[in-house]
Amino acid sequence: MKLINQTIARIFREIAIFLAMENVSFKPQAYEKAADVIDELTDAVDLIYKKGGVKSLVRSPGVGVSMAEKIEEFIRTGRVKYFEDLKKKWPIDIEEFMDIEGIGPKTLRHLYEKLGIKNLSGLEKAIKENKIRGLDGFGEKSQEKILKNIEFYKRSSGRMILGFVMPEIRVIEDELKMIKGVERVDVAGSVARRKETIGDVDLLVISKNSRPVMDYFANMSETEAVLSYGITRSSVRLKIGLDADLRVIEPESYGAALMYFIGSKEHNIALREIAIRNGWKLNEYGLFDGKKMIAGKTEEEIYKKLGLEYIPPELREMHGEIEAAKQNKLPKLIGYRDLFGDLHMHSIWSDGSNSIEEMARAAIERGLKYIVMSDHSKHLSVAH
Repeated sequence: MKLINQTIARIFREIAIFLAMENVSFKPQAYEKAADVIDELTDAVDLIYKKGGVKSLVRSPGVGVSMAEKIEEFIRTGRVKYFEDLKKKWPIDIEEFMDIEGIGPKTLRHLYEKLGIKNLSGLEKAIKENKIRGLDGFGEKSQEKILKNIEFYKRSSGRMILGFVMPEIRVIEDELKMIKGVERVDVAGSVARRKETIGDVDLLVISKNSRPVMDYFANMSETEAVLSYGITRSSVRLKIGLDADLRVIEPESYGAALMYFIGSKEHNIALREIAIRNGWKLNEYGLFDGKKMIAGKTEEEIYKKLGLEYIPPELREMHGEIEAAKQNKLPKLIGYRDLFGDLHMHSIWSDGSNSIEEMARAAIERGLKYIVMSDHSKHLSVAH
């Protein structure tokens, strides 16, 4: 599982911040770079370690012996003593501050040493009591700016960048497909619509025997806590910080359920209005004429019955797709096979993770016509 990569990368990033707080030279950047490399690894670090121990970990660019030994320690014990010692020395909730603009390592140290601020609630309290503006290097404007950044963080918190969590979602999807009796698995919601950020994960399954599916979902390694458990629906909290819902759907209603849970809400309302104008009813169980289901097994048959061209999930945002679908004029989505090249790539000569030859071969395998290497010069500290 690549979840271990994300956990170690987070630990290394927090170590980088702790070391920057202590004004340590070079090491913070080294740990930050190692975190980026670990995040981008194709294989999970525990699998790499099994193949060749610490030596195999060191082969990853930017991962030195000391860092590899810390990865080894985490694989064996589930903890990194060096990291825990830093947390005891600086009992600050680093993770809470990481996404707040304007709160860097030096600011964190200053706030902790002068006001004992350890977490976000402590910072908010200090701002309300006007304690921040009295510190050296701070004033009324800087206090207001910090408060605005906290408010922005709160509005956007709970959502994650899709590209960062998509690999873990794919792992869960693939694992569910392997369960005996499972006929189909789909990820719905904002993931299916490929939104930039997502707040949760919706999974739909067709299976004649739902209990093994729900049991696996509740006990899989990616699950941190079970929020609710049922025969046809369960909810869990994932270790990556998102809630996930799993529903087992009857085959005859699967298309309707998929359409309903993919959304968007506004798109679904528009479809229901079309159904009503035809004297029908559309819901998550199907398209009905009175009590008779006239469509529901697939999304395609529902769209066709409503007089619409099939609308891909990425377009279901009420930006004119209904009108375009009526006239069979939906725009063509750009797919991976439509890409001809990449204009910005770094190799191990700079701060990348692969050689130029490896990247060229990977580009050929993906059908690209060209790539442009954009390696940094030796004058930049991150370059090899």
